[in-house]
Amino acid sequence: MKVLILSCHTGEGHNSAALAIAEALTAQGAQWELADPVAFKSERARRFVAGFYNGMVRKVPLAFGALYKVGRIYSNTGVTSPVYYANATYAGRLYDYIREQGFDAVISTHLYGMEAMTAVHNRYDAAFPSYGVMTDYTSIPFFSETVLAGYFVARCGIAGDLRSVHIPPERIFETGIPVGEKFRRRVPRQEARAQLGIPQEERMVLVMTGGVGCENMVSLCGLLARGSGRTYLLTGRNQSLRERVEGHFGSSVVTLGFTDQVNLYMNAADVLITKPGGLSSTEAAVAEVPIVHFKAIPGCETSNAEFFSGRGMSYWAKSDAEAAEAAWALSSDPARAEAMRQAQRRWIQPDAAEEIVKKVLHG
Repeated sequence: MKVLILSCHTGEGHNSAALAIAEALTAQGAQWELADPVAFKSERARRFVAGFYNGMVRKVPLAFGALYKVGRIYSNTGVTSPVYYANATYAGRLYDYIREQGFDAVISTHLYGMEAMTAVHNRYDAAFPSYGVMTDYTSIPFFSETVLAGYFVARCGIAGDLRSVHIPPERIFETGIPVGEKFRRRVPRQEARAQLGIPQEERMVLVMTGGVGCENMVSLCGLLARGSGRTYLLTGRNQSLRERVEGHFGSSVVTLGFTDQVNLYMNAADVLITKPGGLSSTEAAVAEVPIVHFKAIPGCETSNAEFFSGRGMSYWAKSDAEAAEAAWALSSDPARAEAMRQAQRRWIQPDAAEEIVKKVLHG
């Protein structure tokens, strides 16, 4: 079987989910290809969409939150959105590519791919099934206007939300959010620290800012630097943030750019401070690291933070000072940290990628 996976470069979460599914497809002997759906319109459009989104999230997150709220209101009107029409413009080229390359199914980890595939099925007699994968712990604006063969969602209130907008319950599968195999393969703390060159007895706070990085981290790093131990700041692709923090706090704060060893850093850490992205939070929970959520962007991220903190899987800090205090408390209280890990094991499904692939390949 040959599967096309559609994802967008708006943050790293959608791509991470796509790669986790690709990994599971490979394990089952299936062929796959990963593509950005917007590229079927043009490469220029793809770059614009990625740049606009990532710039807004990094520099003006409140503006993103406002747009998200407007999207919710518009979505509730039941009127077909401009988002659908924009992605429908390249549906013909996408359909032709699927036929020419002989794909048997399509999986989208981003709304744009789901919208485009809805247009494909509306316009053409497409025999292959299309599926959508939700990467947050809430439904998103315009999701209800997509019409696909199946939807893979987290085990929370999303299924009820989708049923309320007339998506048939038999098309909704609570598989969980897919994460890569390396996050499921936990490395013992001592081994992870040895591989990364981190002292075994050092109190380690890991701070993640998201794939594109977020601004205004100096305050948090300054607060963490006052405590014992060391902070490891993963700045993602935000080089300007790394340069602004690097060397500012001496050896108490170590800055690291984009890395493919995030799983090792999670396994090595006593506690993780992170933005509440749906995918990164799921990866952290699968890695079983105590989580402090902070700097939630209004919209999906606030819903993610509510879901995690409400079930004891994280602590949701509303300020830098609160985040630092919570990190210190968790790293010095083994019983509290273990209770958080137990909650993560109870609520998160680590084998989501395998469950999704099983459904796509075998029905």
